[in-house]
Amino acid sequence: MIQLEQVSKTFRGSRQPAVDRITLRVKQGDICVLVGPSGCGKTTLLRMINRLVEPDDGMITVDGRSIAQMDPPTLRRTIGYVIQQVGLLPHRTIAQNIALVPELLKWPREKTARRVAALLEMMDLDPGEVGHKYPHQLSGGQAQRVGVARALAADPPIMLMDEPFAAVDPIVRVRLQDQLLRLQQTMQKTICFVTHDINEAIKLGDHLVVLKAGRMVQSGTPLDILTQPENDFVLRLLGDDRGVKILDQTRAETLMDPFADAAAQAAANGHRVQAIDPVKIALERMMLMNTDEITVCEGARPVGLLRWNAIKAHVHRISGGAS
Repeated sequence: MIQLEQVSKTFRGSRQPAVDRITLRVKQGDICVLVGPSGCGKTTLLRMINRLVEPDDGMITVDGRSIAQMDPPTLRRTIGYVIQQVGLLPHRTIAQNIALVPELLKWPREKTARRVAALLEMMDLDPGEVGHKYPHQLSGGQAQRVGVARALAADPPIMLMDEPFAAVDPIVRVRLQDQLLRLQQTMQKTICFVTHDINEAIKLGDHLVVLKAGRMVQSGTPLDILTQPENDFVLRLLGDDRGVKILDQTRAETLMDPFADAAAQAAANGHRVQAIDPVKIALERMMLMNTDEITVCEGARPVGLLRWNAIKAHVHRISGGAS
């Protein structure tokens, strides 16, 4: 859906490009996370997609159409935009903030009201309790959820999210991440998400783009990058717990020994995980139950056995000894 071809941007007064010849394809329905240290070009790249920043070179297309040929305000009304500072208008109520884009699009009042109420409920906020309030009356987590709701108001196919959860405390941040993933299961938006937090990137991303000094260092799935870091920069970014992160991205069924017959299934122990569960969950349960093996199931049916030695060997083989 979104294609960038050799896109570059150098700001006036700077000798180094903020974005340097980036080529990237974001598939429809994916969460693509741009990750890297401050000043690496993440936000500039994001803001070029909705023409808040104009590239010096290259081409950006949405659904095969160059955005340079689109009217910027019209383009932005089709792209949801969520930022760290939320950006709610202080003199408008929460309901009025969410209704901003539908009003610009001249939606009927009743349709707008229904959409606002539905979005607040989707964000686990009571429309009757929150809708009439003003931004200063909300907690940080509530304000961020309203920011997401406002970005979704006109049901845009694309969402741009720039460090949207960075300003809230860690517990609220995890809840907001979980809520975004739950919403994405039903919304299937194409999302470009900026973060400097590699754990957040791995948790949320279908596809990661690692940036450094305006250049793309590596691109791939979280598991691709975890298991095959391009260089020492990516390795340091992933952290010392890379092996644990790998286990969080690996399904239990990947490392299990399948049961050979019905007799083996019948003898399966009572400690169980689902085949699609991350190996990290299986390992945590093994430690809790003081056992070195656990049964892997598909629904209620035992299908294999996951052993501690298989997990240990996998981590050392893939991560080169990372723990």
